[in-house]
Amino acid sequence: MIYAAFAGMGIALASRGARCSALVARRAVTDEETLDTAELLKKYANQIADVRAASGNLLKDKDDLYVLRFAIEHKGDPVAASKNVKEVMEWRNGIGKSIVDAAAEAVAKATEGGGWNNEPVLSSAPHSEKVSKFLTGSQIVVVTLPDGDLCSCIRASAIDDKNMMDEVTVQEMLDFFIYCREVNFLVAQMRTQSNGRLCRLLAANDLTGVSKFPDGRFQEALTGSSKMATLLYPGLSGPTVILNLPGIVRLLVTFLTPLFPGAVQQRLKFARGPMAYLKDLKDVLKEPIKSQFLDDMQTVLNA
Repeated sequence: MIYAAFAGMGIALASRGARCSALVARRAVTDEETLDTAELLKKYANQIADVRAASGNLLKDKDDLYVLRFAIEHKGDPVAASKNVKEVMEWRNGIGKSIVDAAAEAVAKATEGGGWNNEPVLSSAPHSEKVSKFLTGSQIVVVTLPDGDLCSCIRASAIDDKNMMDEVTVQEMLDFFIYCREVNFLVAQMRTQSNGRLCRLLAANDLTGVSKFPDGRFQEALTGSSKMATLLYPGLSGPTVILNLPGIVRLLVTFLTPLFPGAVQQRLKFARGPMAYLKDLKDVLKEPIKSQFLDDMQTVLNA
């Protein structure tokens, strides 16, 4: 599904080979004990008000659940949060407006009838006619975790990045990635509204078969889009799970992980599976494999 494509963008390090895997890190959406929106809105009521006051009219059309993500991301610093708000709104109303509008229209069409029709989302993606030849369900899929979070599952070794980047420019790839993140965000906000729980976007990076560095152009697009996504979508990214590490790296991680601060350990998970039993990544969308995978992923996240 296109709305999961490179959810974390941080696949860059994971796809660069095993020696980088232990360094892959993502900021969690929050270190809160609960993601219940009623409790979070109550806890952050003063911070939300401060962010609104510092942002002037920029947030007049946004509800408190939208502002909540800025408040959590910039805990106790309304000045930093309002600066982030200004940067986000300038992009959304300026050079990013075409992406924002295209994603909104596509998601509206995709959810007509109460389900999800991926065709309008894919067809509306920037440069989809080129990118979609290389990024399919065999490379990237999205699943919904039992608690409602989105999880983008990525098999880096299945991506023909060199041939893809021979057809797609770095800027075109970056635009595609940011469009995907905008769709991710819209879906996360809809789930937050309907479920009463702040929806996160997690990533499961599968290193099965990874043996080389990615194409430099692909790496440039990943790095650029990752920086943009961190700026434009605060309070969205959840933990990253690194799956199927090569043996020597697993041994290294065993020794190094206890040295990380507790918060980092919670945001970065390493596991030998559960993607190892998937011959094709698309299998995760079919039962009974889907249920098995979700159970295994929840076990990894709870560890």
